[in-house]
Amino acid sequence: MGRLLHQVLRCTGEKTNLCYAHQLFDTMPNCPSSFLWTSLIRALLSHQAHLHHCISTYSRMHQNGVLPSGFTFSSILSACGRVPALFEGKQVHARVMQSGFHGNKIVQTALLDMYAKSGCISDARAVFDGMDDRDVVAWTAMVCGYAKVGMMVDAQWLFDKMGERNSFTWTAMVAGYANCEDMKTAKKLYDVMNDKNEVTWVAMIAGYGKLGNVREARRVFDGIPVPQGASACAAMLACYAQHGYAKEAIDMYEKMREAKIKITEVAMVGAISACAQLRDIRMSNTLTGHLEEGCCDRTHIVSTALIHMHSKCGNINLALSEFTTMRYRDVYTYSAMIAAFAEHGKSQDAIDLFLKMQKEGLKPNQVTFIGVLNACGSSGYIEEGCRFFQIMTGVFGIEPLPEHYTCIVDLLGKAGQLERAYDLIKQNASSADATTWGSLLATCRLYGNVELGEIAARHLFEIDPEDSGNYVLLANTYASKDKWEHAQEVKKLISEKGMKKKPSGYSSIQ
Repeated sequence: MGRLLHQVLRCTGEKTNLCYAHQLFDTMPNCPSSFLWTSLIRALLSHQAHLHHCISTYSRMHQNGVLPSGFTFSSILSACGRVPALFEGKQVHARVMQSGFHGNKIVQTALLDMYAKSGCISDARAVFDGMDDRDVVAWTAMVCGYAKVGMMVDAQWLFDKMGERNSFTWTAMVAGYANCEDMKTAKKLYDVMNDKNEVTWVAMIAGYGKLGNVREARRVFDGIPVPQGASACAAMLACYAQHGYAKEAIDMYEKMREAKIKITEVAMVGAISACAQLRDIRMSNTLTGHLEEGCCDRTHIVSTALIHMHSKCGNINLALSEFTTMRYRDVYTYSAMIAAFAEHGKSQDAIDLFLKMQKEGLKPNQVTFIGVLNACGSSGYIEEGCRFFQIMTGVFGIEPLPEHYTCIVDLLGKAGQLERAYDLIKQNASSADATTWGSLLATCRLYGNVELGEIAARHLFEIDPEDSGNYVLLANTYASKDKWEHAQEVKKLISEKGMKKKPSGYSSIQ
């Protein structure tokens, strides 16, 4: 039986027949062979979905009193680092010390890597400093650890000090600087790097994407040898979607489909986001169809994005269907559905869902409250909106964003309580942005409050002096009270300055 199990385990990497291997293993409950236990652990390690199972198998091995080998320790530590499972990793570390493997270079490197991937840099450094013989793998693991948590000064010091470097070391440095948004240093290393790879390309594209530099992200993408990989395409697609280049994102998605490039979760979420921006019903049906065909796993993140897309494309029933069929719902899922209800005027449904979410023990976040406040605004629930705002700050200790103030100003303004709205802005002047003042000016036009309208306009002109839309709003405010001479003066100013209204759509990269 042991020989048969060994043969099955040898081919699990190719056939992923782990189920059969387990069935065989379960017929040997007291298997004394460290080799077979380790073989099963290593087979499980090769599958991301089985990492937790890998750790539990090691626990069974320990309970059965089977002594682990150095390969057992290095494999289980790798699993703990990839999950990450720090508590279990520390238990394995203690067993390493008891078993006398603490001087084994392979085990030491695995320990270092586990702590680094878990973000425990001080523990990783302690292992690193205790190694008598450090090879390029150990140096790289330590560099990766520092880069992962953004400690680039320490990472650079080690990088400069180490002798031999490999592609993983270079990639860690480039990715580390890119994640810290230091694209100048990242590019400097990237330009002299010999063995560029998909991880490096993705890091550069994502780094430029964080800074909103879509043009440079595209330049990196165009420099990748054809055909570009799934991860690089997904990173570029996500960059487009994140910064409002929705048409370009959809084009990228369609090209990936034509080239039969794997649609990853990142690519699918980017395409769904772009579709939501365009409110493209046809494309929303296409993407849903592709998911039903199995082009990409319908993960929790994908389903949450679908709720938002269906709402933006006008189908609240599909959004609700997606929400109710999800096996697991978190604060992001609830926030998406609350926002969907608010957008479709179902204010009470939004509020009821908000209360249900709290009953289930989920703590709302800033996005949740934007949805709730919008729901109150769409139905004129003035006092309820103000109460939720107070709950947000007083009960949950959430710092209001400009969007929250805009919601309340809009709510009060539409109800004609302009002075109350203005008082709120004055009390929190540093948190008010162009959208907040714009909301006040719009309601001043609605109610013909020229005095407050002029105050709001002055702030808008200071924040964004080139947007003609703000001047038009002020002119219309004057016109609402028959102050035609003032309105004409503002319109003349627009013409003299040659100002243009800021576009609300999505433009292409030239």
